[in-house]
Amino acid sequence: MKLRKRLLMQSFTVLMSTVLVTACISLIFGYFYSKINHMPVGNNSTQTNLIVLKESEVIYASEDYSATLVQEIRMHLEMGHDKVTIDGKLFGMDTETFRVANGTAYSVIKVNPIVNIAEGYRTMILFVICVFLLAFLISSFFVQQENRTQIIEPIVHLKEATEKLTDGDLDIELPEEGDGEVYELHVAIERLRVRLKDSVYYERKFDENRQFLVSSISHDLKTPVTAIRGYIEGILDGVAATEEKRTKYLKEALQKTDLIRTMIDDLLLYSKLDLDQITFERSLVSVGEYIESCLDDQRFGFQKEEKQILFHNELHEPIGVMIDMNRFGRVIQNILDNAKKNIARDSGRVDVTLRRKLHNVILEIHDNGVGIKEEELPHIFDRFYRADSARKIRGSSGLGLAIAKQIVEGLDGRIWATSVYGKGTSILISLKVVSELKQGQEEQQ
Repeated sequence: MKLRKRLLMQSFTVLMSTVLVTACISLIFGYFYSKINHMPVGNNSTQTNLIVLKESEVIYASEDYSATLVQEIRMHLEMGHDKVTIDGKLFGMDTETFRVANGTAYSVIKVNPIVNIAEGYRTMILFVICVFLLAFLISSFFVQQENRTQIIEPIVHLKEATEKLTDGDLDIELPEEGDGEVYELHVAIERLRVRLKDSVYYERKFDENRQFLVSSISHDLKTPVTAIRGYIEGILDGVAATEEKRTKYLKEALQKTDLIRTMIDDLLLYSKLDLDQITFERSLVSVGEYIESCLDDQRFGFQKEEKQILFHNELHEPIGVMIDMNRFGRVIQNILDNAKKNIARDSGRVDVTLRRKLHNVILEIHDNGVGIKEEELPHIFDRFYRADSARKIRGSSGLGLAIAKQIVEGLDGRIWATSVYGKGTSILISLKVVSELKQGQEEQQ
């Protein structure tokens, strides 16, 4: 309920409840008040006392009036008065006289207590005012108790929480309490806190990545830049005296520039992946056909270095997965580049196996290289891990597996490694199966 509407409803409820309670109690009070004063409820008539006189002798009196009092009443009547005070109370009087057949005179004196209506009204009004105020205070108390629970306390909690947020405590969680706009305010500030926390996190992450890029570039580019400078100086100083040697120096310098470009591209890509600044363009593809096309792009490089790459597709029917074809192609390329650099010429071999396991498809890339030591294996996906053999290999940026991990996890997959030192290494990727494609169905772009 909106806060304004809530307050209006509360005011109306307090007023109506106060009026109803006051009216009920006033009716009850009026009833008993009239009973106490011998007044029938709803009738202004009072109880009439009768005194019957035979000549001057009292033969009947509805009250135990003394002879003196009767004489006083008769005297007031003879003097033309119609009121008399009896025991401090005011009474009205009226008389009727008649004679019977034998000539005896009878008198009937009516004595009516006179009720002070004005005093009764004053008492009633005072009582109504007191009841009204009391009912109003009680109703207001219960309403304020509800307001304290639904409005005041949530605002106090909100004030305390915002003070902590101002002091930099972004881990405090705001409870969703209150009603109407107070509740909405809690939700809005909680969203603001989450966004602010994310902003601070990404700002720190950005600073870390910036420092990481600066330190990495300054450290890792030093070697290829020094080599390029050495080759150029060798040409200028005449060390490369022959055309063949100059050509060799220039090719080496060109390879170093390619390495620098690769390192910079990898650094920038890793930084964007780490900050979630890359949007994956997912599409449904037949994983078997896709992996085979990726391997076809790599076969020439393996053949050039006299190394083997073999594909074993153990899927019994086409399987569909949701991936970003370009980004996942980078994963395959990085893993195969590492594998190719770790296997020997002539005897080097990489086996790529694709198989189904329950709701996932497993891609395994196994090489028969030197392998990785057990204590180093958990760290091979860390950026620039010093013990990573890929970092020691000529032409490697040291970020290939770290980038592969970021992309695979960004596609909701999982990547891990197994290795037996001296026998080879396997990199495994698990992707969720989306659908089983019909035989011969083309990949959806």
